[in-house]
Amino acid sequence: MSKIMRPKTPFEFCAYPVLKEALETMNYNQTELAQSLGTSQFTVSAWARGDRDVTVRLLLALEDLTGMTFRELFGECEGRK
Repeated sequence: MSKIMRPKTPFEFCAYPVLKEALETMNYNQTELAQSLGTSQFTVSAWARGDRDVTVRLLLALEDLTGMTFRELFGECEGRK
């Protein structure tokens, strides 16, 4: 039987370093964040890994939650200057 390997932190595999840091500073896990944003933990996990695009509704909710702008949260993504 294989073991499921879980990340050490809820956002270990987050594709967005600034967002990851903000959420970990606020002590949010993916389930709590999903509840705050009105979405599922699966959705939060998928977009944190960069596997799914974030909707405008979620972007606005993240801005409200963190107090940071879109450019602050996502502007330093890999491959983008």
